[in-house]
Amino acid sequence: MSGQVKFRRPKILPYFSRAKEHWEWNIKSLLKPKDALRERVNGKVILLTGASSGIGAQVAHKLADAGATLLLVARNRDKLDELAQEIHNRGGKASVYPGNLTVMEDCDRICQEALRDHGRVDILINNAGRSIRRSIKFTFDRFHDYERTMQLNYFGSIRMAMNLLPGMLERNDGHIINVSTVGVQANPARFSAYLASKWALEGWSWVAANEFAHTNVRFSTINYPLVRTPMIAPTKIYDYMPVMSPETAVKWMLDVIITQNKRKLGVMGKGALLMYYILPKTSETIVNASYQVVYEAPPTGPKAAATAPAAGIESDEPTPAAQHPEGDISECPFHAAQQKRA
Repeated sequence: MSGQVKFRRPKILPYFSRAKEHWEWNIKSLLKPKDALRERVNGKVILLTGASSGIGAQVAHKLADAGATLLLVARNRDKLDELAQEIHNRGGKASVYPGNLTVMEDCDRICQEALRDHGRVDILINNAGRSIRRSIKFTFDRFHDYERTMQLNYFGSIRMAMNLLPGMLERNDGHIINVSTVGVQANPARFSAYLASKWALEGWSWVAANEFAHTNVRFSTINYPLVRTPMIAPTKIYDYMPVMSPETAVKWMLDVIITQNKRKLGVMGKGALLMYYILPKTSETIVNASYQVVYEAPPTGPKAAATAPAAGIESDEPTPAAQHPEGDISECPFHAAQQKRA
């Protein structure tokens, strides 16, 4: 009968071995992080998106020094070639795969070429991202704001994962890391397009983790707070906010690679999450009050409403204005660790 429910016995033993490995690797990461990183990634093939500069480039150097083979992905081939050459000069291994991850065919091509050239990908780090900072009331005629953040942050990321997951499952080994933001816990105003895409990515990640928990394929999410990088300097309001150093942001990424923990979240995120669950209306009031305090100039007409750039946006990669006349391909303050990422 097609509608008949069939049951099968679950695999229980993998849960115990996973718990044992969890504590072992967390202790190793705490006591001897450099040795633990080398033990975890030496000989592994790691595909890193948004690798052309910033924290992504720094992480690439650390992983290459630990013995990993880096597959570097971003839009800018020149920057990727420069980074790969730096890694080669230090005795590391790196290959470049330039492409636009908002184009699904590019995602497929990059993954196919990577598998053809290296036979497998052991770790996928979805580090590329796009953010838009604009109030909802100013986006009524800008639905493409939401489409563009979803295209890269969600569809591009899971397209990469869906291409590489079959091989990971076949080998019963793999790790997918999705870079997100503490904004998912704090829900700051003006980031509805960005946070919607990150909520979607986290939802997929957590469902995937639940479905594959009995295998050796792991899924991790990093909820970065605001990170002190040159990219956030033009937005003066960030001078009054607590920030993370770039060095700490790199350590967060490396720690997740070592431990394979399900989520990396700081004190600020945990506090925000607790507040929203215990005192949701109070949290809403606090965020709204801060939203009202910071003035946002409205567009000056119907045409401007459709084309005006969001105030205080930082570009994710230096790009001629003629290519992006609206100026809203940007860096979220809660995702600024990956500055200038593709």
